[in-house]
Amino acid sequence: MATMDAAKNANLDVWKVQALQQAIDAAEAAKAALGELYVAGVEPVQVAQFLLESNWGQASMGDANNYFGIKALPGEPSIDVTTHEVEQGVSVKQQAAFRKFDSMADCFEAHARLLCTKPAYATARTHGDDPIAFAHALTGVYATDPQYGAKLESIMRSRGLLETFGFAA
Repeated sequence: MATMDAAKNANLDVWKVQALQQAIDAAEAAKAALGELYVAGVEPVQVAQFLLESNWGQASMGDANNYFGIKALPGEPSIDVTTHEVEQGVSVKQQAAFRKFDSMADCFEAHARLLCTKPAYATARTHGDDPIAFAHALTGVYATDPQYGAKLESIMRSRGLLETFGFAA
């Protein structure tokens, strides 16, 4: 099992260290669950998204265990949440149905499945050997934030996620 980069995370509060290691473990479990569907490079991106989207796991949409802001499809268990989206350069509030998961592991697996199979992320998947390029390819596709890829890159570099999952920094 992968362990976090101790040097880059030495000054974190204990709860953040625990949340980071839980996310690393959940990303590895999602990789194992997806088997041949899994695309290399998704693990560091997933963990960076977890840290960004959920504020280190603190914002999981109550008991929904949704750490990535995954929207619900019709018929899936869901909760309604007010969200901020960027439309034509303007931040707007909207009500949306977000997916409800039984556990953190279920959420990570569903998220990995989205990244590894959904046609919208096909361009990102072409960068499986480069998590930084993968993250940047999610800008405007996974999230409307025009700085999304840059934010994920910063998190991956600052938390040592590239090294944690065997990618050169």
